[in-house]
Amino acid sequence: MKEKPYHHGDLRNQLIEAGIELLNEEGISGFSLRKVAARCEVSHAAPYSHFKDVKELISAMSEHVTERFTDKLRASIQGAEDSLQAISSLGKAYIAFFEENPAYFPFLYYHSSISIDLEGKQEADDLYPPFAVFKATANQVFRSMNLKEEDDTKALLALWSMVHGIASLVTSKGIHYSGDWQDVFTFVTQMGRNDHEDARS
Repeated sequence: MKEKPYHHGDLRNQLIEAGIELLNEEGISGFSLRKVAARCEVSHAAPYSHFKDVKELISAMSEHVTERFTDKLRASIQGAEDSLQAISSLGKAYIAFFEENPAYFPFLYYHSSISIDLEGKQEADDLYPPFAVFKATANQVFRSMNLKEEDDTKALLALWSMVHGIASLVTSKGIHYSGDWQDVFTFVTQMGRNDHEDARS
């Protein structure tokens, strides 16, 4: 096989991205370093310069996506963590992340080992990092809205279901929509904001 030219520093990320696509397509039973190498058009031995085995590659794939996802969410709310605008910015960033990287959605939620506790039993430091950002920001906004703390979990689930549901639609190959998915989220949150303001008046 003629090896595909690449910058040495890029091969690790190329293997990670190819691994995500392959795992989505074939599942763990069809996954191997040899197949990932073939997809990157490099020798079968090349991946071993970066990963000792399949388990280490899959772990790196999860870390890669998690880091990028967390950074995206944090950047979206910087300087406005406790404002109502934070919810809109956070939700739009969540959707945009998967619009830009559709292969990440099925990988994260169907093929990786992430675990998200919705009962509030996990400590903040043990939560899946992107969800920890989402939850902490939502709770700050809930306080600014004078929402009762006992309703935090239900409000969080309602908000996350909406954002996550839109992201799921965005990444579904059989779903077609020519409009702006982020605008859909903005529209719904604006409706909720208007209802909240009417209730307070």
